[in-house]
Amino acid sequence: MKFESKTTSGIGLITALSELTGGELKDGKVTFPETFGKGYMKFFDLGPLIKMMVNQSQLKEELVLRRKGSELKRNEIIFSFRNIFPTGDSRLMPAVQVSSSDIDIEISIPAGTKINTIMVIVHADLLKELINKGTEHLLLQNIISGNQPYLYDEIISPEIQAIAAEIIALNENSPLGDFYLKLKAGEMIYLFFLELLKRQNKAGYPLNVSDVKKMYLVRDKVVSDLGIPPDLTELTRLSNMSESKLNRLFRQIFGNSIYNYYQTLRMNEAAYLIKEKKLSVSEAGYRLGFTNLSHFTRIFERHLGLKPKKYAQHNAAL
Repeated sequence: MKFESKTTSGIGLITALSELTGGELKDGKVTFPETFGKGYMKFFDLGPLIKMMVNQSQLKEELVLRRKGSELKRNEIIFSFRNIFPTGDSRLMPAVQVSSSDIDIEISIPAGTKINTIMVIVHADLLKELINKGTEHLLLQNIISGNQPYLYDEIISPEIQAIAAEIIALNENSPLGDFYLKLKAGEMIYLFFLELLKRQNKAGYPLNVSDVKKMYLVRDKVVSDLGIPPDLTELTRLSNMSESKLNRLFRQIFGNSIYNYYQTLRMNEAAYLIKEKKLSVSEAGYRLGFTNLSHFTRIFERHLGLKPKKYAQHNAAL
């Protein structure tokens, strides 16, 4: 069975899930019964200009969330911090997505998937107030103005993951809890914007729903096996696009070339295998398709700032 909703955020989604699953709804939080899965989804109203939704769950049924662009208020901007805690599954990479209100969004979560998501819904007026007026970066201005359809997807940094962990760990009865969450939400958006500012300061091409879906198909193919480099010929067939258009749209949405994006995720996975799974440097390198460990060491250091052996020693000492 698939659950379909016309929205991807808000108290309306929480209420609908409570009615569907029979889960207890209290203070904006639905706790899922064992028959449906486990975990919870909670909505926080942090004031007239900012709201938050936390989803920590694992469901037995596929969950499909659909948002029609026309059904979202144009002055609301949703930052979706997805898969905020690493699982070892490269397909569930930690990433943040923000899109304009006129782009249709569909999120399909297979049964049994661990969901670790924090959504922050912000009024455009608040962002205009918070962002320095001297910041003329076109991507930031595009988000604030909403004059052109946009979708940006960025790999979550360790700093954002640390803040997300603090949000999840907050006691529900903590004094000044809403004030704390508002500050933490602002921190995560700020850190996302810092990454966005590293991108080329130029206007993007207009997006349509079909192109967005194709780019996520391409991304999913690229990350399906990080031991195999992306094949551009295969990806052009998959997207039914020319190589130039494929590269242009991929860079516009994900902020990097296809190969560099793949290599970044590959090194993040290597770091996960060394730190969390306690694999040796050679085991991690071989698992990710490297036959030359010197080459693996150079690329790892370029992305992580440390040679893999130093990285392993540093984390072993923590």
